Amino acid sequence: MPDSKDEERIARYRDSIAKAWGFGDSNSWPVKLNAAFHLFLKEFGEELLADIEYLERQEGRSLTEIAKLFYNPARIYRIIDSAIYSMRRNRYPLAAQRRIALKLLDMVKALKFGSEFNEGGGNIIYSPETVSAVTDRRIAARPRSTAESQLLHKFCGIMWAYTESIFFRAHDVTKEIHGPYFYSGADRKLVVKEYLNLNPREIWPEATLLPCNTIKIYKIYDETVQLKIDALNHLYPEGNSLIAGLERYGVEVDGKEQGIEILRDYLPLVQQTIFEISRHVDSLGWNDRVMKYAEIFWFRKKPLKDARGLAWQVPELVRVNILSGTENPRRSERLSDEASRRLALLTI
Repeated sequence: MPDSKDEERIARYRDSIAKAWGFGDSNSWPVKLNAAFHLFLKEFGEELLADIEYLERQEGRSLTEIAKLFYNPARIYRIIDSAIYSMRRNRYPLAAQRRIALKLLDMVKALKFGSEFNEGGGNIIYSPETVSAVTDRRIAARPRSTAESQLLHKFCGIMWAYTESIFFRAHDVTKEIHGPYFYSGADRKLVVKEYLNLNPREIWPEATLLPCNTIKIYKIYDETVQLKIDALNHLYPEGNSLIAGLERYGVEVDGKEQGIEILRDYLPLVQQTIFEISRHVDSLGWNDRVMKYAEIFWFRKKPLKDARGLAWQVPELVRVNILSGTENPRRSERLSDEASRRLALLTI
């Protein structure tokens, strides 16, 4: 008989993705992923599970140790459905699919102080002690003008486009938005935007890329701003303008504190990257675009291969399958919000 707590966690997972899947589904650049993943997702999931099992059983690593290889929890949460799709294609029984989903949820939980499902709109990674340390030491700057707040928010906005240009819809590899963390009588709130893997030469060897790997932006908002973050790391602001509600901020590049001027210097590079990669990808045929998507998917689980000392790249058999494959026309249309909800509820 299934464990009631496990059943509850599975239900909470289904509910969380049902609420989040409708966000941005109309974005089909560079290809409609749902119409292409039949060409590589089965093999991706097979490798993912095999790598985790090897590290766990052969090397004796705990799930927490394996989770830390990924660094940010979204990178694990957003591949659960890929693992389940692969298992379903391989005709694993439902009970086995659920065991894997629960294992991956355990890994997500290991990287967070709060719930793995972001109930209530909070993606809580930091402990209260870490929040206190961060707000005391890392977030000293106050916007000197509306223009300075606008620059900070403009940079965050364009970084969404930058990260999507280098990793398509695999936002988890390159972003973790967490918080809001409440303090000072619960009327001030901290949100942290971490931009990760910003210089992936393995995928874009000839493109203009930022000369850093990580950018972390801390933002403290006043009581007029309301913020929620769903389980797939989408941020929903409400209330007052974010620009007007910003009280303090901090910027780190590759772990070192920086002034806001560095973001102003990076803006032309970010715009150049978006232009170059968009132009290049738009010049490719459908199969080559899918191949690039597969490379990004394999990069998603690169930490596991690195831990095993193995090459992480897409296997040749998968490459052949992609180059000879065709689009699934039944999955090429945009899903309505209701269809996304029904599909999520059918997951495991």
